[in-house]
Amino acid sequence: MRKVNILNVSIDNLSMSELLKALDLSGGVVFTPNVDHLMKLQKNYDFNKAYSIANYKVCDSKVLMYASKFLGRPLKEKISGSDLFPAFYDYHKNNESIKIFLLGAAEGVARKAQEKINRKVGREIVVDSYSPPFGFEKDEQEALNIIERINESGATVLAIGVGAPKQEKWLLQYKEKLKNIKIFLAIGATIDFEAGHKPRAPKWMSELGVEWLFRLQSEPQRLWKRYLLEDTAFFWLILKQKLNLYSSPLATHDAGVKQATPKAQNLKPIGQLLQQANLLSPDQVATVLQEQAKQKHHQRFGEILVRLGWLNPKTVDFFAEELPKLTTTSYRQPLGQYLKSAGLLNDAQINTILNYQAQTGLRFGEIAVSQGWVKEETINFLLHYISPNQMLVPVEVSGNSNQRQVVQSY
Repeated sequence: MRKVNILNVSIDNLSMSELLKALDLSGGVVFTPNVDHLMKLQKNYDFNKAYSIANYKVCDSKVLMYASKFLGRPLKEKISGSDLFPAFYDYHKNNESIKIFLLGAAEGVARKAQEKINRKVGREIVVDSYSPPFGFEKDEQEALNIIERINESGATVLAIGVGAPKQEKWLLQYKEKLKNIKIFLAIGATIDFEAGHKPRAPKWMSELGVEWLFRLQSEPQRLWKRYLLEDTAFFWLILKQKLNLYSSPLATHDAGVKQATPKAQNLKPIGQLLQQANLLSPDQVATVLQEQAKQKHHQRFGEILVRLGWLNPKTVDFFAEELPKLTTTSYRQPLGQYLKSAGLLNDAQINTILNYQAQTGLRFGEIAVSQGWVKEETINFLLHYISPNQMLVPVEVSGNSNQRQVVQSY
């Protein structure tokens, strides 16, 4: 079970070691959803947009683990930002290609954290740090200064801890300008913990799921409203999900876009979708269904596909978890991002396509098809959901029916 859906957020069901290995292999953006995140995501449209860039969303709450068990899809491990970050730099202590930039906390705190981490690791793994001023996220010039400093530092990892949803929104807006950064970690108050500026809750409180109580006692004026008012509705929403009565408040945010795309509830079974996208043959679909029917305890269709080696887990997860969301939100990413999320293109291929696109002016999907990396039917299938009027359209050229002109906007 690769993902667990809680209140319309797909949480990656990974252990710490699995996450560290995945980041080492391909990099990516890591967000750590907790109860407060999930409640903010119920009504904050911009936060939802920011969440869409995360390659990994891992559980940062024992309460979410309890909720996942209640829903019948248990998460295997709690991976808070404050646990992930020290595990990350310890994992890479001898990896000279890992160079971290710390962004966040109050003035001087990030620098203190940098010094402590480097002493602990035994090398300059944190190459630079910066504590931005209050309101920095609204100052374009300040953002450009931060980007320049990060790019000049030589860092390959950005650990940003300025609080949610500020840190996630900042990454959404400026991530693509950080050309050397391969791994993005949104880690909240972790920089304060690393510097010793704020105390962490005792381990037993974290294990019981009452870390929030320690934080409330430590910062009552800042956190009382969050924990005692805003987040309490979480338990009611989880009960509604258990009873199949839950729907995201943002699902109808943009009715106009929903009319232009198929409704989520009308999506076909995953086997038909994969066949329509030319990622499975009819025979393969029939084989999986036959095997599924023979089993006493049915394996999920996608799980059988992965076990047979016909598709990778990322592709299955995308069609099962992410594709339905495209029918309920107006926010759209570039085609390449969806192909990457589906495990159909990697970063090197995307960069090659973008470079070729800049030289030729050809469309992204056209280049991907011409390189033989993605099938035309797959491109058309995805564009049907993200941009219905701009699919790859075969057009016969006068005098030669075997030639085609390709029209696409991405």
